[in-house]
Amino acid sequence: MDLEEEFKDVNVEDPTSMDKVLILLESIQAEDDEFMEILLSKQNDMIITWEQPWYQKGSCLTRPLKITDDSLPKFRTDSICKDESDEIHQNWRRFRKLFNVPNKPVCIARWRNKTKSKRPNTPAEYVRRFVIAFLAQGLERNLYQVYKHVVVRYGNKVKGNYSKHEEKVMNICLFHNPKSTVPYLSAVFGREPRGIYKRMLQLYQGKPPKKKLKWTLSLASKFVNLLLEYTGEPLENLKYKSIEKSVWLKLERDMGQLYIYLQYFWAVTLHSQIFVKFDVELQTLRRHLYKKLKLYPYKVWTDIRWKEMLKHVPDGFTHNFLHNVCRKLARSYEGYLNVPLEELIQYALNKPCTKRRLKTLALNEHRVLEVIRYNQKPEYD
Repeated sequence: MDLEEEFKDVNVEDPTSMDKVLILLESIQAEDDEFMEILLSKQNDMIITWEQPWYQKGSCLTRPLKITDDSLPKFRTDSICKDESDEIHQNWRRFRKLFNVPNKPVCIARWRNKTKSKRPNTPAEYVRRFVIAFLAQGLERNLYQVYKHVVVRYGNKVKGNYSKHEEKVMNICLFHNPKSTVPYLSAVFGREPRGIYKRMLQLYQGKPPKKKLKWTLSLASKFVNLLLEYTGEPLENLKYKSIEKSVWLKLERDMGQLYIYLQYFWAVTLHSQIFVKFDVELQTLRRHLYKKLKLYPYKVWTDIRWKEMLKHVPDGFTHNFLHNVCRKLARSYEGYLNVPLEELIQYALNKPCTKRRLKTLALNEHRVLEVIRYNQKPEYD
């Protein structure tokens, strides 16, 4: 739908503006209900004839599966990769052909049980669960994971910055029906509710200012000392420790910087500078990582599990650091997120780069960070 055409001359405070939004919602709901009726007409044929692992036999699609027996076969818990996403889509194509239904997976992603019934065997819930179970065939995933992927891939396809017309529709909903704004907008925009809520907060509370800190040794020293104070741990214990949010909020107050940026600085930069005890040439490290990526079955950049890459580097690095080192080069290749990874790796290995070293740091007896140069070079496997 063309929001610009629909809402170009609409006044936000005009009651008819909300009517336009409701008309759009009704058309979306009608499309979803029509698709559900088609599925319901085929319910008698929806019989599971394939063998299902225990984690695909759940009765609820919208709540994470609880593991009560550690002896049961495991399912994957990482993000769904491209191969798995493609297999889900192939299963959808098989489902369409087998049951002769329209090519509208978005309707499955958007459909909600208006009766709010929690009974898993109502006809609508049964057919919806059957569709997701069909799509989950061949995957080491539970139904909740597959359903969430379907919602993201087919239902929340729109990403990126909000247009002025989307923001206008947002204002209309907030003015006339604030209680239902987020679910309404999610359906109309095809966007994730969480992102809509965040954008609304930015519009009406102001976007939090991102102060560009120039990290100096004295500022980094202050940060580290506060981190040690609030965690109550010696520095070496922070190498593998997950730091609680309450600590980050205290640091936010004392450093005058949003805690998410402080987390980023720690994970992407400072942690590796402190805990890596080698003379590291970043170009050599980057080439090593790209060569190792060849050995993995990853198809695109977003498939990469950077924690896996920690096995191929010395102790002290974070997976965030490795991702950042490789991404700095990868992002210069157009469409790097979606191009075949093999193509991207070849580009990265052939592209000349400036030689730089990791600036390694140590906390001296005066509790001040200072630059330290290690003589030993890392041995990569």
